[in-house]
Amino acid sequence: MRVITPLLLCLVLAAASPAAQGGSDDTLDIYTVDVEGGEATLFVTPSGESMLVDTGWPGFDGRDADRIAAAAADAGVSQIDYLIVTHFHGDHMGGAVQLAQRLPIRNFIDHGTTVDEGENRLAAFRLYTDLRGGGAHRVVAPGDRLPVGDLDVVIIASDGAVLDAPLDGAGGANPYCEGFTFHGEDITSRYGNAEDDQSVSTFVGFGAFRSVIMGDLNWNKEHPLMCPEDKVGPIDLYLVSHHGSETSGSEALVHAIAPRAAIMNNGPRKGGAVQTFEILQAADNPPDLWQNHYSIPGGEAHNRPEQFIANLEEDTTLADGRAVHMGASHWIHVAARRDGSFTVTNSRNGFSRTYGPRE
Repeated sequence: MRVITPLLLCLVLAAASPAAQGGSDDTLDIYTVDVEGGEATLFVTPSGESMLVDTGWPGFDGRDADRIAAAAADAGVSQIDYLIVTHFHGDHMGGAVQLAQRLPIRNFIDHGTTVDEGENRLAAFRLYTDLRGGGAHRVVAPGDRLPVGDLDVVIIASDGAVLDAPLDGAGGANPYCEGFTFHGEDITSRYGNAEDDQSVSTFVGFGAFRSVIMGDLNWNKEHPLMCPEDKVGPIDLYLVSHHGSETSGSEALVHAIAPRAAIMNNGPRKGGAVQTFEILQAADNPPDLWQNHYSIPGGEAHNRPEQFIANLEEDTTLADGRAVHMGASHWIHVAARRDGSFTVTNSRNGFSRTYGPRE
């Protein structure tokens, strides 16, 4: 097991990629922020508009809000112009209140109301709705677009529905639908994840550069999006579904979109399932995989070499027995260019790799 000691926040900022520091002339900057397996991904346009997808967990003395704020500071933004909350689980919306204490949030984007039950989840949802009530709020449906600078931001799934018409450049028959195996109709009840299937999933384009971020959309819901025709098309960067959990990321999705690189925003014990590694590796042209964390389930057989992993292990056990990584952490940064080329950098060690335009 690999262990790193938490660093001061200033050291995390100093370790950020040179491309990110001080801004860039004409790149889309993407930060996958370590929130221990929820999701928090910050997009910053060349002109400085910002879009954040999810806010991580609540509590932990504002750990996740601090990490997001550090990424925003590195990108030179002082507010969140658009916050997309993919769905109403604590690891995705829970940090919103603490984040709003650090950065103003102008626009709240989500699928409307929770389908979850239980007092704890409903109480968490009410905290979020109280917060979004103080800003502009929009409920989105598949096909809706968000005006984030000169990005092409298209909602591809929301509130249990998916696109009924393909994106530009998509629409062909998907050969990976043959033999698609559903996980079973009780997948949501077994995992208590009815809210996952309501996830707001989003396509983000920047010139020729194409990416998707899926939230926790489950395997079975990927089917109508990708079968019988692929409604998404080829992707340069895949922000791995559901932090790499085994209930998402089917071959019909992953192999059809044929990403050149993928970033898995997993935690050491949350996501990073063996099945996810295997599906990515089984693609005709396997994507270069980067990880926010070393995956304990993945083990030595499946994790990428250490230079591709931003955080190697958590090192704090709380009084209630939960093992988490407190303090500062490292992110993975992407600098995407209009010609479709992009550079991925691990802020922990400065290791980077550049991918040219798609051929």
